[in-house]
Amino acid sequence: MPAMLSKSRFNRRIHAIFELITNLFFSIAEVLKRINISSEYIIDSFPVPVCENIRISRSRIVKGEQYRDYKPSMRKYFYGFTVQVIATVD
Repeated sequence: MPAMLSKSRFNRRIHAIFELITNLFFSIAEVLKRINISSEYIIDSFPVPVCENIRISRSRIVKGEQYRDYKPSMRKYFYGFTVQVIATVD
């Protein structure tokens, strides 16, 4: 990405729109509460590894320490993303 923001500039922009993001989050939550009759949710997360730990240095999809994580329930380190899912019981 030729016009990628630096980490510092990205953080400044996020802090500048923090109130907007917070209001948006609460508005979406309010709409979901009105739509859902049961008010019961299931929350889960799972890792999506990009490569095996031995191949981290050769990874072309993502680069950086922010993608290295540990999943205590699996007792395993992985390099990739963590997906969080919120769903209703239905």
